[in-house]
Amino acid sequence: MPSSTQRPLREDLRLLARLVVATGRRLVRPPSARAWVVPGCAALAAGLAYAWKWPVADFFMGHGGRVAAWVALAARAGASGVTILALGLAALVAGRALRRDALVDCALVLGAAGAWCWVLMRTGQLVLAEQRPAGGGEMRWFALDGHGVSGHAAVAALMLAPVRDVLARRLAMPVRRLVVAALVAWVAAVAWSRMWSGMHFLWNVVLGTAIGLFTGEAAVGAWRQLGSDDP
Repeated sequence: MPSSTQRPLREDLRLLARLVVATGRRLVRPPSARAWVVPGCAALAAGLAYAWKWPVADFFMGHGGRVAAWVALAARAGASGVTILALGLAALVAGRALRRDALVDCALVLGAAGAWCWVLMRTGQLVLAEQRPAGGGEMRWFALDGHGVSGHAAVAALMLAPVRDVLARRLAMPVRRLVVAALVAWVAAVAWSRMWSGMHFLWNVVLGTAIGLFTGEAAVGAWRQLGSDDP
């Protein structure tokens, strides 16, 4: 594959389309027997969290004072779909202007991951049309105003693999570990903030985080595959 900063912009758009298709294929590909462990653990965690959703919600919701409110506000703004879109566009523009391949590639991978993350998240919210905890928490099925999957948790989690394996791929290992630790802390802060503010139950956050992680990993895998297939 040619250097990212040497490709015309139209080639980047074509590559993004190919990444979206390749990511979708990886998401629907049946996993190996060993790979079933991860989604199985995610499903088990979501099930347990659903069974205890109100005790957990009562533990987190509204506790912590002014500092907690500021953290929740920052997490709400920083993990929105608009923010991740703006970050991707900024990385693409800056990467091409500064001739940094890692920034351009990360922007394209984030775009592919974000597209599928949005589709899966919105599908989950349509099917699992649960009300927010602050709105009563009633479980419903198939409604347009559902909140059974945390979109903010999904957005925060989908950044992990693209930043770790694409943007930071040439950094020294100690630096990469610090980057991963910061991203994990950010995902945890976003997940906590959604429960603190009464926007989601723990099981909604678990599902959103799982969707974000899976789509991010799939997009990185698709990027590596396309890079090895192209001359």
